[in-house]
This record gives sequence, C-alpha cells and structure tokens, in this order.
Amino acid sequence: MNRSTVEEVKARIPIEELVASYVKLEKAGRSFKAKCPFHNEKTASFFISPDRGGYYCFGCGAKGDIFSFVEQFEGLDFKGALKVLAEKAGVPLVVENKAESEKDQLFRVTEEAAAYFESQFDKSKEAQEYVRKRGISPETRKSFRIGWAPEGWRNLLAYLKGRKWSESMIEKAGLAKKNEKGDIYDRFRARIMFPMMDSSGRAVGFTGRILPRLDDGKAAKYLNSPETPLFNKSQILFGLDKAKSEIRRIGYSVLVEGQMDLILSHQVGVKNAVAASGTALTDQAQSQSGAVSNLGMVRRLSPNMIIALDSDQAGRTAAMKAVAATALGMGMSVKIADIRGGKDPADLIVADPRDWEDVLKNAKHVIEFELDNVIKEVLDPHRRPRAIKERVFPFLARIDSEMDKAFYVKQIADKAGLSELAVWEDLRKTKLDPIPNTKYQIPDTTTVPVHRLDLVERRMFGLLDLMETAKMPAATEFRGEIKKIAGDSYEERLKRIEPIKSDISFEAEAFFGNDQSRWDRHMNELISNFEEDIVNGELIEAMGALKRAEKEGKSSEVNELAKKSQALSVRKAEIAKRRKY
Repeated sequence: MNRSTVEEVKARIPIEELVASYVKLEKAGRSFKAKCPFHNEKTASFFISPDRGGYYCFGCGAKGDIFSFVEQFEGLDFKGALKVLAEKAGVPLVVENKAESEKDQLFRVTEEAAAYFESQFDKSKEAQEYVRKRGISPETRKSFRIGWAPEGWRNLLAYLKGRKWSESMIEKAGLAKKNEKGDIYDRFRARIMFPMMDSSGRAVGFTGRILPRLDDGKAAKYLNSPETPLFNKSQILFGLDKAKSEIRRIGYSVLVEGQMDLILSHQVGVKNAVAASGTALTDQAQSQSGAVSNLGMVRRLSPNMIIALDSDQAGRTAAMKAVAATALGMGMSVKIADIRGGKDPADLIVADPRDWEDVLKNAKHVIEFELDNVIKEVLDPHRRPRAIKERVFPFLARIDSEMDKAFYVKQIADKAGLSELAVWEDLRKTKLDPIPNTKYQIPDTTTVPVHRLDLVERRMFGLLDLMETAKMPAATEFRGEIKKIAGDSYEERLKRIEPIKSDISFEAEAFFGNDQSRWDRHMNELISNFEEDIVNGELIEAMGALKRAEKEGKSSEVNELAKKSQALSVRKAEIAKRRKY
C-alpha cells in the first residue's frame, strides 16, 4: 500500500472527528474524553488528543491513531481499516499485489469468486425468477451482490484456475473441497449465492440457498462457507457492513435470522438490521486473540437490540434461550419482536412493509415478553411461580443493573400476584445454566486489573516527563526524590517505563490538564503515594518472612525481621500523617 495514501487519509480525518462518529465525546481542555469503547466503565478514562493525533485509555491501555481505532473497534486488519477510512476521506486506493501475504491472496480469490457468481446470475433465468418472486428489486440484488453458482461440479474451479489460482488456495478459501479419493470440486453448486462481508465490505465467505425444485430434503437448504483464515463464524454477521452506520445513528440493532429477512428489511428502509444466518453468536465480546465477536461488535455500535427470529413457538424459544440470554449477559438491553401467524420478517415485509414496522415498534423487553407468555399459557396460579423461575429468571439473573432487576421484580410480583420479597428470595437462589449453543464464559471487563503501584508509577513518571519537557525547575528535585525512594529498583523502573514513555505522558497530560501551577501539588501527592506503596510492599514482604522464620524456629532472623517490620510500620504511619497536612 502506498505510504502517501496512508498519510493523505490521516491528514484528511482528524482523530476527534473519527472517534466522535463512533462514541460521544466531551471536551477536556485541549483534549477530549469519552467512556472507553473497548471495555465497560462508568467514568470516562478514554482520552483523545487532536495535537498528537491519537487516543489513549488509562483504564485498559488501548491506544493508537485513526487506523488502529478502526481496527480495534470494527475487528479489521490494517488494510480493512484503510479501506473504511479511505472511503470516508474520499481518497482512492491503489492496491499493489507485490509481496502479498496469504491472507491478501485469500481476499482476492474470494472477491473473484463473488464477482463470478454475480456474472452467472444474469445467465440463469431460474435464479432471476426466484429472487424476483421473493420480492427483491434489481437494485437491492446488485447492492447485496446476490449471485448464482451454476449446476455442475467444477465451474468455479475451472474459472479460478484460469485466473492462475492454485487448487490449494481455492480450497483454503473454502470455495472447493476434496472427496475421499482426493478429487477436488466446487463447494457451491446450483445455489443462490449471498456473499458474507467483513465490516469493511470485503467478501470473506458465502451462504448458498438451494433452489426449491432441487430441495429434496437431503441437501442443506442453506450451505455456508467453512471456517477459513478469512471467515470466522463468531466474528461475522450478514449485513453488518451495511447496517453499522444506521445502528449507530438510530441507537439499536434488529437481529433477524435469514438473508432474505435482512435484505428485504433494508429494501423497505429498516437498515439497522443484521442477520444471524451462517454465523455463530458468542457471549465473549472479544477473544483471547483480540478479535471482536459479532455480538461484541453490535454491542459497541449500540447496547440496544430487537430480536426478530422465527415466528413458530419452537423458533421463539430457541432464540430466547440462546441469543437473548447471550446478549443480556453482555450487558445489552434486549427486546423481542413478536411475529404471529407463522410468518417470518420476509413474509411480513412482502405482504405489507408497515406490518414489519409495527412489529418492531411493539417489541417488548425479553423479560416482559416471556412473563406475558407465562401468564397467558400457565393458567393455574399454583404452577405459575415455577414457570416464572424456569422461564423468566434465567434472563432476569443475567441483568447487571440492580435497579433494572428491581423494576422487573416488581412487574413480576404485580402481574403474577406474588410477593416482591418472595420473588427476590427465589431470584437470589437462581443458578445460571450454560447458554445453549454458546461458550458461556463472559470475561469481566468492568474493571481492569491494574496494580495500584503500577498506576501511581505511570502517572508519576508521566507527569515528571511533562515537567521536564516544560523545563520546570522543580523537576530535577522531584526526580532526585523519586530516585531516593526507589533505591536499588530505580534503574529497573526506568527501563520498564521507557518503552511506554509517550503513552504515559499523553495519559498525564489528559489526566492532570494544562494548568502547570497545579503540577507541583499533583507530583507531591503522587510521590507520597509512591513511597507509601513501596513501604507497604516491603512491610508485607517482611511480615511474610517473619512468619516463616517463626515457623522454622530461626530466632536470630525473627528478632531482625521484627525490628525491620516495626521500622517500616512507623515509616508508613509517618507518610500517612504527612499526607494529612
């Protein structure tokens, strides 16, 4: 990628404007602050510096420029982030194929496959008729790049090999597979093709819908790409690339099941819809590798979601147990759109788009929705409490907010004629079962395990760097004081700080502001905390050693360690006393 292109994109998009298009910012001196989009927090610790062209979160350590922000927020690689930003900046991208990585090649071969399927659509009257009957307009069909995989075993394979792609690369992209004899053939045959896109709009995989006349009940109605280096089912949602800006704008997402539901919803103007088909929803917002999950991405765009899946009872139950519980466990607010009459969203939209809008407007919070179902279905008042515990409590117990819980506890008590106290008592006894079809393991992202000494040290050295940069006379005295307190560990601490020096300076600038007249007071307080933490650490270590010496009967060491512990306790008390004055 041309370096000048990167610089031009960077010059055209101020960091504060980019971040503001994703999260709400507040002015903080020359900088801006916000609640960090990369971890849950109640107070803003995410700072954006227009002067530096970067951001830094002193809660979770997220940092970078406009490119890394889009990479982190949207779960993209650098080239995907560059594509998003270049389009936003109006800078044309010139792609160079020199020194391509394997992943770059996989993106290219998948894109060529998508283009091939599109070209084949115009050659199949049957495919055109099917799409027309489903109510999809020609413009919508082109927008979603719906294509056709022709009948036959090696059509795509022959085309791509003619484009100089190797069989191994075609297979690695999930476009072909081998039988037991080792013969390779097309994975998708005689199917309506829906390309799956990443957040930047690059094709990463496919879903193929079999034609009704070929659906004998033996072949899968919908066939999805296998897991590949590009296509991870837990990181992709169909239509997210087109829905993300609308989800941010409106403030909620609509989760539907199939591609047709999604496409027709967008066609009639409900463009904040995404589809679960071909994907695997996970309750982990971010994997250990740092990849953002599909539901984690939606939550970053908005914590509010309406679920509108199958209209049949079994389908609603499955959706409730899996998707709703998963989203609630991630801290999202979840409503259920109740579609009656055996219809799915696509049927509803084709019949009358206004019906689809009404269904979404009348969506109920998942707890209210399921509570109402219990009241309607379980008429025996003696059986109702058990049904509520089995069907409503698994959702209620996953809500973090105690105030929200109290609201729904009261609602349950009022509607079911129960005592609030009894509802609370049984709720506290509720044990959460694993969410069906998901790996139920929600990481604790509400707090970041930062040792207090580490945080004090970062801020202290960051402020010291600011003072030295500003050539403040007191900086030399403060550094000497820090060196004396740290003792033998001083040099080691400097080595640890050096690689993150610019980050902690940024953090200090954002945290302490630009009023240099107050920096001395802040530094004195930090140094006092620093000394107290070091003394406290030494005291804990000495007390531990004293206990071991007593246990082992080493009397001489016991006396020495007792004196040391006493001296450290006195020093700690003196530091605390100084801080009061």
